[in-house]
Amino acid sequence: MQIQNLADNLGLDVEDFNEVFEIYRETTSSDLEELKRALDQGDAEKVHQKAHSIKGASGNLGLNELFELAKEIDDSARVNSLNGLESLVQAFYEKYERLVEEFGKGS
Repeated sequence: MQIQNLADNLGLDVEDFNEVFEIYRETTSSDLEELKRALDQGDAEKVHQKAHSIKGASGNLGLNELFELAKEIDDSARVNSLNGLESLVQAFYEKYERLVEEFGKGS
């Protein structure tokens, strides 16, 4: 059970982890929408800020795949390179949505 493993790694019970994950979900959904908007507008600084926030939150919860994708986005945006980020953002979004769906089922 992935939720149990993540909860254990953080020293939380599943109920507490679910509460923390719900905050993560709400924050990341908002940050992801802002990141997409900034990317559409070519605002590398805003993409960097949002990706950095998402990266930290994902890392804090032990969501390593999401952390790594957000890190790639963050690293590129930090040096004002937005080329190819659309596909990375889409990959992040798809993995994020699968995770939210999986956790919503209580797996």
